[in-house]
Amino acid sequence: MSIKKIPFPFYQVKKGENLKIISQKFQIDSTKILLDNNLSPKQVKEGCFLILKK
Repeated sequence: MSIKKIPFPFYQVKKGENLKIISQKFQIDSTKILLDNNLSPKQVKEGCFLILKK
């Protein structure tokens, strides 16, 4: 049995961050972040885990 590597990083939203800040930090379009995570902008809050794919 082998362990598969996860091909994308998870990111936990920190206090004071919002979608725009995260989008700029990782240079990923904010719409793509929302679509990849099946979220609305209001759901991106402190403590939320996001999948970030380039």
